[in-house]
Amino acid sequence: AWRRWARHHGWTVGVWLLLIVLVAWYSALIPKFGMFQVASIVNNGSPWVYLAIGEAIIVIAGGIDLGVGGMLVLTNVTAARLMEGQSFGATIVIAIAIIVAAAIINGGVGWIVDRSKVPDIVVTLGSLFIFQGLALAVLPNPGGATSEGFRWMFTGSNVGIGSNPWPAIMMISIPVVITAWWMAKTRSGLSLYAMGSDRNAAYLSGIRAARTKIMAYAVGGGFAALAGLATTAIAGRGNANTVGGNLTLNAVAAIVLGGVALTGGVGTVIAVVPAGLILFFLSPILTAMGVDPSRGQIIQGVLIVVVMMIAGLIELRRERTS
Repeated sequence: AWRRWARHHGWTVGVWLLLIVLVAWYSALIPKFGMFQVASIVNNGSPWVYLAIGEAIIVIAGGIDLGVGGMLVLTNVTAARLMEGQSFGATIVIAIAIIVAAAIINGGVGWIVDRSKVPDIVVTLGSLFIFQGLALAVLPNPGGATSEGFRWMFTGSNVGIGSNPWPAIMMISIPVVITAWWMAKTRSGLSLYAMGSDRNAAYLSGIRAARTKIMAYAVGGGFAALAGLATTAIAGRGNANTVGGNLTLNAVAAIVLGGVALTGGVGTVIAVVPAGLILFFLSPILTAMGVDPSRGQIIQGVLIVVVMMIAGLIELRRERTS
């Protein structure tokens, strides 16, 4: 039983341990490490986590979405534009409306992928450029704002910078736990794994393939919107000049580090949480080590390639064993 548990959850435990080791290493590199540094890691890393979870859900269902980074940018500027000068209650209503709208739009992308039979990577690459262009139309220049209460929800501070990590931890934990339970315990959630493992077998077993794909894209779009809202809360404004493609690539790297197979059907969002934080956390660690930023990007790229190679070898071994 212990070996079976380790085989199923070993990667998840390993990623969490890696995050703990990196935090301990970072604490030894800087003069002072306390709650402010912990809050900074969790708060600023939360958009990476949300975006990675959204990508993971789509990939587990057998697809891939290159447009999630563009959706983050679009929701960021839309929220900043609509929330400026509004009360806390109004910003909450606007945030909910944005999440619902993003889910509907991205569900539409999934519908186009299913109906057109065009590969996901082609359709979603187009959606990336569309979302990025719409973001520039909504807010051509950096600006906008949000309420102090909305900023506190994601950062623990009315000004976006504080030493209280618990609001951000709760804002991450609640949707992650709900999503993990949904994917592991419900028929609709398990259908995502069935679709990713074998679409034809899933169809023959009674799963509605089109609805499942649309649902995966819709939920992924909702998490991308949550990432955009978190970005608005952290920065206190919107910025359409953010490169959505880079955000998408970081999300894909995070899900691979989190043990999600790009072939679909394998992985859990629980492991994606530390993976997203780790990828965000690499840059501060390299800075603390005195590594030049340009060289730091090279090191990050090499680490991502190594992780993807290891994940590929593990998947190959799993296929041979089965």
